Amino acid sequence: MNKRSILFFMLSLMVTASAGCGKTGNSTAGDGKPAATKANDKTVELVFSGIPLTEEEFQEQFGKPIHDKFPNITTKFIVPGKGTELKDLVSAGTTLDVYMTAAVNLPMFLDMKLGQNLNEWIKKYNYDLGRIEPNAVQVMKDMTTDQMVFGIPYQNASLGYVLYYNKDIFDKFGIPYPKDGMTWDDTYELAKRLTRVEGSVQYRGLTANWSNIFVINNQLSLPGLDSKDKAVINTDNWKMVFNNVKRFYDIPGNQINKDNIADKIQETDFITGTVAMTVGGGAAAVADKSTINYDYVSLPTYKEAPGMGTKSSGRYLLPTSTSKYKDEVFQTIMYLTSDEYQMKASKDGRATALQNKDIQKAYMQNNPKLKDKNNFAYFYNKPSASPKMNPELLSINIYNFPAVELSNVMLGQVDVATALRTAEEKLDKAVAAKKSQ
Repeated sequence: MNKRSILFFMLSLMVTASAGCGKTGNSTAGDGKPAATKANDKTVELVFSGIPLTEEEFQEQFGKPIHDKFPNITTKFIVPGKGTELKDLVSAGTTLDVYMTAAVNLPMFLDMKLGQNLNEWIKKYNYDLGRIEPNAVQVMKDMTTDQMVFGIPYQNASLGYVLYYNKDIFDKFGIPYPKDGMTWDDTYELAKRLTRVEGSVQYRGLTANWSNIFVINNQLSLPGLDSKDKAVINTDNWKMVFNNVKRFYDIPGNQINKDNIADKIQETDFITGTVAMTVGGGAAAVADKSTINYDYVSLPTYKEAPGMGTKSSGRYLLPTSTSKYKDEVFQTIMYLTSDEYQMKASKDGRATALQNKDIQKAYMQNNPKLKDKNNFAYFYNKPSASPKMNPELLSINIYNFPAVELSNVMLGQVDVATALRTAEEKLDKAVAAKKSQ
C-alpha cells in the first residue's frame, strides 16, 4: 500500500470513529430543543384530547407546528364533550396518546391507570426539567406517593392574576395610578379613596375574582389539611386572609350581595366602567368586550410575604401508558416545551410554563390590543408553592370549605372567627367520611 492509500485509509477510520462517538437517533441539548428525527422516521398519527379547543384551534396552535417540525408525525384531536370525555374514551377503548389538562384533573388521569413514569425518557433524551417553573412540577409529583413525574407542564394555567385599573377613573379623581409591587394595604387605601358617588354614579374601588385568588390559589401557600389529614383552617394566617378580603367589601359603597358575589360577576363588573380596580385574569377577554382605558400591574402582595404571587397551576402534557408511540410522543412534548415553540406561544398570548425571562417578556406581543400593556406584570411576582396533601384525599375539594365560609363573611352573614371554625369542622367531617369508605 503506497503512502497516499495509507493516508486515505487512516482518514476514513478517523471519520468513522468520530461518527460513532456522536449521539444517534433523536437527541436534545437539554433545553427542550429536539434534534432532527432520523432513527424514528416512520409515519405516525398521535391522538390528543383534553383541553377545550376546537379541532381547528388545536391544529393551528399545536398540530401544524408539530407536523412542520416532524414531517413524519400527524395529529388528531378529539374535542372533549358529551361522550368524548376521558372516561368515555377509556371505556370505548379509543386510542389516546397525549392528554392535555390542568392540575385539577391529574388525579382522574391517574385513577384511570393512564399515568406512567417518564424518567426513562427524561434520561434518554437528556430533558432538563429545571427549565420549567418548579412549583408546577412539584404539584404533579405530589399527586403520587413516590413523587412520580408523569407529565410535563407546558403552560401556566393560573397566569392572569393581576390588578387591572381604569385609567379614566383614576384621572377623574386625580389619584396616581397603581404600581407594580404594591401590597394589599396599599391597594386598600386606594380602594377607599376611589369608592365614591359622583353625580348619580356609584364608583367602586375594588372587585375581585376572590375565591381563586384569596383561597384556592392563595399567596401564602396555606394548606387546608396538615400532614396528619387534620383540618388547619382556624389559624392566624387564614384569619389574616379572611380579614384582608372582608375589609374591602366593608367599604361603604363597595358592598356586595348574593346576586353579584360570584367570581365571574365580580371580575366582569370592571367592564361597566364604574369599577376602579379589579383583581383577576383574562386580559384578552376584557379588551375584546370593552373600550375601557385600562392597564394592569402586578398582583398586590401581603407585607408578610413580599413578592409572592398566587400558587402556580400548570397545564400538562400527559403521555398515556397505552400509547404505542412513546418515543415520538416524548419528542413532541420536548418540542412543545422548547424555547422555540414557547416563544411563539407566549407572543400569541399563551402563558409559558418556562422560567425563561425573555419568553415571559414576550407575552402578548402579537396581540394588537395588548402588546403595549404592562404584560410582564403577570410574571412580576414569584409563584407560591402548593401545599402537599395525601393523594388519597385529592377527590375532596378542600378549598371549597373556606371559600364557602368566606362568602358568608363577605355577605355579612357571619363573623370571621365563626366562619373559620365552621370551615374547619366541615372539612374534618368530609375527611372522616372519605376515610370510612
